[in-house]
Amino acid sequence: MIKDLLNIEGSVDDNFMVKSVEKGVSTSSNKEYFNIVLQDVTGTIDARKWDVLPGDEEIIVPGAIIGVHGAVLKYRNKPQVKINTVERVNPDLVDRSLFVETAPLPLKDIIAQVKTLVDSIKDPDIKAVCEGVMKDNWAAYTHYPAAVTVHEAYETGLIFHCLYTCKVALAVADLYPELFHRDYIICGTLLHDIGKVQELSGPVQTKYTRIGKLESHIQIGAMIINAKCHELGIPQEKTDLLTHIILSHHGQPEYGSPVVPKTADAVLVHFADDMDAKANILQNALKGVAPGEFTTRIQWLDGIEIYKPTFDK
Repeated sequence: MIKDLLNIEGSVDDNFMVKSVEKGVSTSSNKEYFNIVLQDVTGTIDARKWDVLPGDEEIIVPGAIIGVHGAVLKYRNKPQVKINTVERVNPDLVDRSLFVETAPLPLKDIIAQVKTLVDSIKDPDIKAVCEGVMKDNWAAYTHYPAAVTVHEAYETGLIFHCLYTCKVALAVADLYPELFHRDYIICGTLLHDIGKVQELSGPVQTKYTRIGKLESHIQIGAMIINAKCHELGIPQEKTDLLTHIILSHHGQPEYGSPVVPKTADAVLVHFADDMDAKANILQNALKGVAPGEFTTRIQWLDGIEIYKPTFDK
C-alpha cells in the first residue's frame, strides 16, 4: 500500500490507480515524460516515467488501475516512484475498494437493499417510475459519489446516501402511517439526487459538469422524473407529487430548491436527506478527534464545534 512506501526506498511491483497524469518535456534531453500521481485507499504518491513507450499513453489514464514496475526513491526529501514499465490490469479482477474510498457497505449489499425497497412499492405506477429511472441511469447511480466534497464524496456514495436517506425517512414514516405515503417516500428518497448523474462528472476526479453548474441536480432530477412519468403515461397528480419531492428536497430557495416542501411526503424527504448528510458530515469531522476534545468549526453545521465524549473510542 502507498502508506508503506512513504518511508522506504527500493523496488516496487504492484497495482495502483492513476489519480492524475500530465505530460512534460525534459529540459536536458528534450524528451517527453509522464508526471503521474498514483493512489490507493491509503493515500497518494508522486511518480515519474521518464521513458515513454508506445502504448503508455493508452494505459496511463486517470481512473485506470495499472501494474507498476519500478522503484521508490527520495527526490527533494520526498518519496517518488520512478516507473520503468507499466501494464494494463483488468478492472474486473481487482477490488476497487483497495484503490478508492467507497461506501462503508459493499456495493452488492447496498444494491440488494435498494432492490428490496423498490420491490416493496405497491403502487404499480410509482414502482414503474422508480425502476425505469434506475434502469436508465444504473451505472452512474451505483458508482457516482453523492457530492464533490461535502458528504458521501466517494465512489458508490450516491446510492449509499439515497439508501440511508430512505431508511431514515421510513423510520419516521412507520411511526405515522396515517400521515405519510410509503410508496412516495421510497421512490422520492431513492431518486431525490438522481440529477447528480448529470451534475457530476463521474466517480474519478469528480467535478461539476456544465449542465450541473447551469441547472443543478435538483432541476435536472425533476426533469428526469417528469420525463419518465410522461413516457409511462403516469397520471398527472402522481407526476406532480413525485416531481415536487425532487424540486423541494433542499427545503428552501437559498439552498437550491425552487419551491419549499408542500406535501407531508416532501417535508419528510427533505428532513431525511438533511439528516443523512449532516450525520455523514459529523462522522467525517469527528475522525481523528481525541475523546474529550472538540472538532474545528464545521461550516455545514453553522460553524459550530462538536465535542467528542471521553467514553468514545
